[in-house]
Amino acid sequence: MKIINSLPMLLFASTLLAAQQPTAPPVKPIQSPKRVHRVLKPTASATPNSPPKTSTNFFVGEARVDVTKDETVVRLAMAQHGSILIELPANDGPRYIIPGDPEMATVDEKALERNKRAIVVRPGTQFVPPRHNVKAINPAATVTAQMRSGLVVTFLFYPVEDLAQNVHRCVLNYNRDEVVARRRAAGLPVNLDDKEQGGEKTAAQSTVAPTSIDMERPKGDKPKEPAPSEPVESSSPTEAKEKEIKETRLNSSALGNSVVGASSGAEANSEVATSLRNTLDQATKQPKRFKNWTHTTHGLKLSILQNPDSTKPFKVVTIAVKNTTGDSLKLVEGSPELLVETVDEKGATVNVRSIAKTQREASNTSSAIAPGATVYFAIAYVSPVLDAHQSVKIVVAQTNAADQPASIKLATSGR
Repeated sequence: MKIINSLPMLLFASTLLAAQQPTAPPVKPIQSPKRVHRVLKPTASATPNSPPKTSTNFFVGEARVDVTKDETVVRLAMAQHGSILIELPANDGPRYIIPGDPEMATVDEKALERNKRAIVVRPGTQFVPPRHNVKAINPAATVTAQMRSGLVVTFLFYPVEDLAQNVHRCVLNYNRDEVVARRRAAGLPVNLDDKEQGGEKTAAQSTVAPTSIDMERPKGDKPKEPAPSEPVESSSPTEAKEKEIKETRLNSSALGNSVVGASSGAEANSEVATSLRNTLDQATKQPKRFKNWTHTTHGLKLSILQNPDSTKPFKVVTIAVKNTTGDSLKLVEGSPELLVETVDEKGATVNVRSIAKTQREASNTSSAIAPGATVYFAIAYVSPVLDAHQSVKIVVAQTNAADQPASIKLATSGR
């Protein structure tokens, strides 16, 4: 009887236990992942209007070079079946072109005759890319060009296999006036022709290698020289007069010839020479008068003394140049030089031109300055008419840093 009574109780207890257990959530069916279609964008090198790319050593595709110094080397990629067009500023052009091995690279002379503001270079038969197992690519050809302004640019050409890497166009960007000013400060020739910027035409060199190209004379032509027995005469009296005036302007380097009101050139020269000697004597006897010195630039620091304004039609400025190093320094030819500098609203230099000084005196006729020594210069010049953003400054360069001269500005009244 007890067993029969316990059965209902066991059934009741099992029912309670089943009610307390949580029900398991329904199992969701596993769905297969969706496929995502990705659209690959073309790389920059594949787009036709992409900017030029530069490898670690040389330009590929297209090159734009800002020339800021005279020692310029431009590295360009060139393929076997390609060519390179090198464009120059509109106011400058090649005066001499010196190509290298013609089997490696050639300059298209016919293209130069048609357009003297561009150089076309083509690969030679031996200009081939390196083997695939060679990682580094070295230059295989060179072309050197000197512009009419005097700027010298060396082009190095690297052989590449892919024609798409060929530099089809190279643009050189520079300011001709800045190039001329830098070369004048370094004592180098400028304006190598007489057709632009008032330069002098350079005669053809008899020792030039046959592979060099003289842009002033077509290939095969020889300079014409008058026969010794035939006098050279102008075709008309007007041309003779113009020639005489031109020669007078070129050969007249005395300051007195440009001074208005002087009774004669000899008197003006004598007056200028006397002023320079007196000024220089005072500078050497009273060196303590030079007080405001510039910071040292490549071993040189400068100080100036300006004579007060007088009734004379010319001005004299005295420059003290001190060597602050322990070695002897040599000044470049033409130093010191007077320049007119033009700046923009922010004070950045936009143009530099030289002032033609006609007479000067120096305390030391040698261009060398001993260690710790000071050399004095007295320069006479005609004061130019200046704009509001222009000033006169003096630059002095030494041969070991000709491209970075020391400079000092002249005080201008009324500012």
